[in-house]
Parts: sequence; C-alpha cells; structure tokens
Amino acid sequence: MTDVAAPYWVPGPLEIAGELQRGKWAIACWEDLGPDEDLSRWQATVREACTADVDPLFLDIRRRSLTLVLNAALPAPDDEQIHLSIAAVEASRFTERPIRPKHNRGRKVL
Repeated sequence: MTDVAAPYWVPGPLEIAGELQRGKWAIACWEDLGPDEDLSRWQATVREACTADVDPLFLDIRRRSLTLVLNAALPAPDDEQIHLSIAAVEASRFTERPIRPKHNRGRKVL
C-alpha cells in the first residue's frame, strides 16, 4: 500500500503551479472552478501560472466531475495514490466537509 499525505485545499492557479513544481498533484472539483465551471479556461489559467520546469498534464474524470493535474516532467503518482486522492475528494463531497487549506491543518478553526 502506498501512503498518501492528508489532502489539503490549494486555492488558486499560482498555488497549484507551486505544488506541481514540488512534485505534488491536484484534483480539481468542477463545482469549484467558478460559477460557469469553465474547465478549459481553468486549465489555461493553471498552464499560464506554471514555470518552465512544470509541464501540467490534465486528466479529466468526467463521470466524477473531477480533473487530475500533475507535472508531466516528474514521475506520476501510482494508481493507488490517485485512487486514494479521489476517494478523499469524494468523501469530502459526500459529508459536505470541505478539505482545509494546508496552513490550517491541525489547528482549531473557529
């Protein structure tokens, strides 16, 4: 079994690009892409935010309304890591408990 760190919310394209540069990947819920859920515009914005050493690869998971984005210039996560990440997002949706930002992990939120 492959370990996956606790998921955390990454708020915008610049932060997503930074995480990709550090070897992380992201899963975007289409309902979080804005009022019009414009996936192609969101992908273009993330692509523009990436530096030269980040080659964003977008994999749409249409039946779950999710997009996996990873840095194609680095080794990809294995299948189990991807499935665990998707399960965390799906659990968040089901329970209606949002995934917290990285800086709030472990702190009491009022």
